[in-house]
Amino acid sequence: MSRPALARAAIVAVAWLALATFPEWSQFWESSRFATGIIRQILIFAIFASSLDLLVGYAGLPSLGHAAFFGGGAYAAAIAAQRLGTDELVVSLGAGILGAALLALAVGFLAVRAVGIFFLMLTLALAQMVFAIAFQATDLTGGSNGFSAVHRPILFGIDFNAAGNLYLLVCVTFLLVLLLLWRITTSSYGRALVGVRENERRMRALGYDTRTLKLSAFVLAGAIAGVAGALSSYEFRFVSPNDVALSTSVTGFVMVLIGGAGTLFGPVLGAAVVLLIERVLPSQLPAQTVLGIVFILFVVFARQGIAGALRRMVRA
Repeated sequence: MSRPALARAAIVAVAWLALATFPEWSQFWESSRFATGIIRQILIFAIFASSLDLLVGYAGLPSLGHAAFFGGGAYAAAIAAQRLGTDELVVSLGAGILGAALLALAVGFLAVRAVGIFFLMLTLALAQMVFAIAFQATDLTGGSNGFSAVHRPILFGIDFNAAGNLYLLVCVTFLLVLLLLWRITTSSYGRALVGVRENERRMRALGYDTRTLKLSAFVLAGAIAGVAGALSSYEFRFVSPNDVALSTSVTGFVMVLIGGAGTLFGPVLGAAVVLLIERVLPSQLPAQTVLGIVFILFVVFARQGIAGALRRMVRA
């Protein structure tokens, strides 16, 4: 490994250690508990935004139905834990990943046959069908009342009901997801996805099965979104149809575009900006209006997002 790569790895390791130990070294702050909760939510939505970026930034598949997999994973984790009568992390998180992946396979099988605006609208339509099921299947999902009293999991005797343990679980999962996405996007498979994004016709001429490539990316992104959904159900102990709604998909899309599509840390930065605006902004200021202004500014003046702007500054 080259020296620059080692330096980057060391910086990432130190940053993650500082993040993972935040509750300990910030415990003397008056707002430490509130800040810890905000960071936990940022990391959960960063996983969600990163999964969407695999589609938008690398495969060139702008989906407006990604919340279906986020909410699907949340529902699957909560329902599996309740119906099986267990709080084991492996069971609930595994159910969230599997449920979201199977849902993504069903949706993607139909969606990847379309391109451009037709793909966008098809993902939206299929996701709205998932929303309707979540809203109407009262016996299974709780309907409009949502699925409440979600149990936080346990693993090897560690009870994640404690806020500190849950924070560490989210941090470790966030790191593992980032490492997985780094490995995917730097592999030949990741480069093939970029090739599909840039020129699908040429990739087909080179012998690639582009439809299978897009479907595999769709399922993989859906499974990762399911991880975020399961963590969200642990965090809020509640799942509702809003988790599969269009508004959640749009929020994820905004996170990706503000942070910078096609980058590893861009969606993380975008998630931080959006969550800080929504959760920390003084109540006198309308959060959605401020977020809309920020989004417009990035679209007009920095289309490559925060990550692109930082890259230009470093090169300059």
